[in-house]
Amino acid sequence: MIKRFACVNLSTKDPEGLAKFYRTIGVPVFVKNDRYDGWYLGNPESETSVCVWDENRWGKSTEGFITLVFVVDDLEKTYDEIKSKNINIDKPIRTAWGGKELSLKDPDGNIIIFLT
Repeated sequence: MIKRFACVNLSTKDPEGLAKFYRTIGVPVFVKNDRYDGWYLGNPESETSVCVWDENRWGKSTEGFITLVFVVDDLEKTYDEIKSKNINIDKPIRTAWGGKELSLKDPDGNIIIFLT
């Protein structure tokens, strides 16, 4: 039977550039080799992660865009840190369900949401 949910696959034409972007906004990036083919957002040994593949080598693994949601300790601090790195990010908003979140897009157009 199933032991655990392992990962979601995502493909990109610029795997090294995408890894750099996610490192810049503070997301853990785990790279197993210097080719940046099959690297992870999150720790694949201890949590569900996103596996990022080189689209130039393996073809496109996703149709359209995906949304990645991360939980943070301090939404305002996260906003300030990302904004200070000259990354275009929306200001935090109050959602219809009562929480607060902020969002941005990665270089491939995938949506990233941070919430508390």
